Amino acid sequence: MVVKETKYNERERVAFHERFAETQDLASYLANEFNERLRRSPSYTPSSTPQLCFLSCSVLLLKDPSWPTGERGMLVEKMLDTDRFCWTKWNDNNGSVLGQKRAHNPIDVEFEMKELLREMNRKLGALEEGDKDSNDDDSVSDVESDSGDNEDEANYHNKNDIDPSDYLQAFTHFTYRFTRKKVMVCDLQGVFNTDVIPPMIELTDPAIHYASTKGRRMVFGRTDKGRSGMSAFFKTHKCTKICKILHLSAHNKEWSCDWRQESAQCTNFREN
Repeated sequence: MVVKETKYNERERVAFHERFAETQDLASYLANEFNERLRRSPSYTPSSTPQLCFLSCSVLLLKDPSWPTGERGMLVEKMLDTDRFCWTKWNDNNGSVLGQKRAHNPIDVEFEMKELLREMNRKLGALEEGDKDSNDDDSVSDVESDSGDNEDEANYHNKNDIDPSDYLQAFTHFTYRFTRKKVMVCDLQGVFNTDVIPPMIELTDPAIHYASTKGRRMVFGRTDKGRSGMSAFFKTHKCTKICKILHLSAHNKEWSCDWRQESAQCTNFREN
């Protein structure tokens, strides 16, 4: 096990750890949904198709009279075997992808002006529209790039040289589609554990971008860049073979499922 603490002051520590656990819980739920879609694909091979797994974590509150609040919050989770497996960061929360140079992301003036107006309206006490799911939000540029590789998909999972990055970039893309453009899980980091069958991509400390129609910022903490973070991902994303297997670039009826109700079983997240 490993114990994690934050650099923030004591008043923010417990809230930070709780948000960390909530973020990782939601990411874990979405990873399970992603794994389920892989299992349904014709190319799925039980012994070799990698599965995604976010570590389970707990927040411990310890009585500590030396702290101003009288309690000290710490996050506890499994320690990954970085001696045997290489620690890798496959993407981040600002559009960077492993093996690619970060694209220059010019300021989106129209987006920033919209955000400024939302902020002004909140300060003026203006009534805002309820937070409804929307599939026609044009503030996120989500035009995916085709990788151009026409290799046979049916045999892809059977390769000995599977690239976990193909699955993880597809996972970030999947979370955006599955939640109907409301959530994107990124900042994917951890190890590719090939000692188990099937191989497991063990992940920790993700970031989540949340597209709030109420104008809320950093719903999932300080790494949540909202729609601007989503746009940054699509500026560098090239659809992998796994994106194609899951038909992430096409309209899919499964994306209309009530993911919020399902995810409520593993997280208390609500945007009120």
